[in-house]
Amino acid sequence: MPHRLTAGGVAPRPPQTSLFQLNVRALLESTATPFAVADYGPRATIFLQGEPGDSVMLIETGRVWLAVTARNGKEGIVGVLEAGSFLGEEALRGQPLRRQTATALTAAGVLVVAKAQMLQLLHTHPAIADRFIAHMLSRNTRLEADLADQLLLSSEQRLARTLLVLACCDQRRRCQCILPDVSQEIIAEMVGTTRSRVNAFMGKFKKLGFIEEDGGELRLNPSHLPG
Repeated sequence: MPHRLTAGGVAPRPPQTSLFQLNVRALLESTATPFAVADYGPRATIFLQGEPGDSVMLIETGRVWLAVTARNGKEGIVGVLEAGSFLGEEALRGQPLRRQTATALTAAGVLVVAKAQMLQLLHTHPAIADRFIAHMLSRNTRLEADLADQLLLSSEQRLARTLLVLACCDQRRRCQCILPDVSQEIIAEMVGTTRSRVNAFMGKFKKLGFIEEDGGELRLNPSHLPG
């Protein structure tokens, strides 16, 4: 279970917090907006699909994956969110229930703001409204890219891209290419293939030098990205 604290600056700010996250927390504190702080361990459930959507959350630290479960019980992972992203924003559109399940991919800390309080902030503070709009645009761009990948790329290419996303390894942050401890089953769901194929492709990636082992950690070498 997560540890929850009320507003008022009781919880210390986590280390290595970005300016974006500091501004959001500081804004909540400066406006006396009630909020809670929740900490989750890896693979802990943050909220479940179908639960009441009565709050909006901001990821302060860690990473979170979103999944949707169909009526036949089949589950599909629809996105991975990093620190600085919002969760549960569909509540602001009048959606009474959570449309997805949010699970901590790594240890994660989130700020929790009641729906009514968040709506008030969006109407009265342009800074947080701008951040929220930027988040939504980024989310839509990522969803479009993921759809294009599913249609145009092979399973091997989708796996390579998924690993880059999981390792936060892109043109802006190539120094951060450590793969988190995520099971191959979860990776297979994200890619849309089987665990056995993921295992085979990752073995191939190691031979190509795209995946390297360093002190028990798995790192990506983008210069050996498979074609």
